[in-house]
Amino acid sequence: ALRRGGAEIWSEIELAYRMGECTFLAVTGTNGKTTTTSLLAAMLAEGGERSAAGGNIGIPIVDAVEEVGPDGVVALEVSSFQLLTIHEFRAEVAVLLNIAPDHLDYHGDLDAYAAAKARIVENQTSSDVFVCNADDPLVMKVAAQAPGRVVTFSATDSSADLTVAGEHLTWRGRRFAPLSSLTLPGRAGVEDALAAAGAALEHGVAPDAVARAIASFRPLAHRLQTVATIDEVDYVDDSKATNPHATLAALRGRRDVVLIAGGRSKGNDLGELRAGVPPVRAVVALGEAAGEVRSVFEGLVPVEVVGDMRAAVAAARSYAVPGGSVLLAPGCASLDMYTSYAARGDDFARCVRELIEEGATDGDA
Repeated sequence: ALRRGGAEIWSEIELAYRMGECTFLAVTGTNGKTTTTSLLAAMLAEGGERSAAGGNIGIPIVDAVEEVGPDGVVALEVSSFQLLTIHEFRAEVAVLLNIAPDHLDYHGDLDAYAAAKARIVENQTSSDVFVCNADDPLVMKVAAQAPGRVVTFSATDSSADLTVAGEHLTWRGRRFAPLSSLTLPGRAGVEDALAAAGAALEHGVAPDAVARAIASFRPLAHRLQTVATIDEVDYVDDSKATNPHATLAALRGRRDVVLIAGGRSKGNDLGELRAGVPPVRAVVALGEAAGEVRSVFEGLVPVEVVGDMRAAVAAARSYAVPGGSVLLAPGCASLDMYTSYAARGDDFARCVRELIEEGATDGDA
C-alpha cells in the first residue's frame, strides 16, 4: 500500500469498498479485463442479480456501489495501478486472466508489475474464490499463495475446472454452453468467456443464465473487430492491443497477416513480437516506437515506416494477399499520436472506409 508524507493513499476501489456493503467480483490481468468484466456483468444481470459494472469501465465504482445497494453485486475491472493503493479491499471472487510485461515504465520490472496484480488476492479469506488461468505460470504462482479456493480455467487443458470439451464449454465436467454460441474471437475469447463464467457460476448464477449471456454478448469495439473486407482481405481493428502479449494473442489462428504496429512502448520489450512471424508476412510501423518495430522485424519480413494512419493503411494494402488480413494490433499505447486507443481504432476504420470509397470511385471512372 502506498503512503506519501505519512498519509495513506486510497484508490477509488478502496474508497468504494469502505462505502459499500455489496459483493465485489473483481477482474484483473494484462489483457482481456474489459471484455471479461463486461461479460461477467451481463451474466449477473441475466441471472437476476442487482448488479453493475464499474472500475475502468461502466460507471465510477462509488456510483456502482450506491446503485446496487447492500444486497447487490459489482463486477469490477481493476488495474495494477489501482491495486497498488488498496488496504482493506476484498473481492469475494477475484479473477486473474494473465500476466505479461506491461507498464514497465511505471512499475520498473515484471516482478513489480506481477506483485501489483497479485494484490487482488491479498485480503481474501478461505471462504473466497480465486479464478485463474491454468496456462499462465505467473498467474499460477499467485494461485499457490491465494488464501481462497482456487478455480482454474483453460481453453486447452481438460483438467481445468472450466475448459472446452468437444463443442461445449464445461464447468466441473458439466456442459453449460455450446462453443458455437460464443461470438468472442480466437482463443483469447474462449479464455475470457471461461473466466467470466467461472466468476459467475462460483458466485451462484445459474448455468442456463450464464449460457444466455454468452449467446447474446457481442465483442466490444476495437477488439479484433473486422471493419471491412476488401479484395478478399479482412481489415481488423485490435487497437486495444497495447502490449506485445495482446498483439501475439491477436495473431493466433490467422494467416498472411500484414501487421500495423507501433506507438508508445511503455517500456515493454517489443522484441517479443518476433514470435508473430509467421503468420505476419509484412509490417507497417508508425509512431514513437516505429524505429524499434523496424529493428524487430528487419531481415524477417518486409517493413515499411510511415508517418500516419492513412499512409499505414495504404502501405498495408500493398502487401496484403487474398485470404489474409491487415491487422491493427500495435503492441503499444496510442498516446504519442492519439487521445486513446479508441481514437486510434476509429482513425484506422475511417482510413479503411476511404479505401472503399476510392475503389468505388475508380470503378465508376
